[in-house]
Amino acid sequence: MRIPTRIGRIAVGAAVTVAAATAAAPPAVAGSNGQQIAFNYSGPAYGFVYLEGYNQSGDWVYSPSIPLDSSGYGQLYGWWWRGFVTVNFYYSNGTWARGSTCNVPIDQWGDWTYC
Repeated sequence: MRIPTRIGRIAVGAAVTVAAATAAAPPAVAGSNGQQIAFNYSGPAYGFVYLEGYNQSGDWVYSPSIPLDSSGYGQLYGWWWRGFVTVNFYYSNGTWARGSTCNVPIDQWGDWTYC
């Protein structure tokens, strides 16, 4: 096949490069190496939550403070957890309220686990 113009040859070359790069990239699969955690706790009015446990890389990590709204809902975007995660609830004044453990599956359909 003859491509009549220089611009046509550049366009075809760019398309081949993009196709090759896309074919070489591994597929991203949601929820296949840990989950993000959300809370929907309707008990006492806790102010925030901290998490500690293993991340998607197998490293032990501590989360930043996760604020809970007045209905008890909160979530932490961009942090991926797996296995047993310790959940520590605190009142708004910073006093520790209670702790619990959440078992986060390594893989599941979707990205979120509720603890």
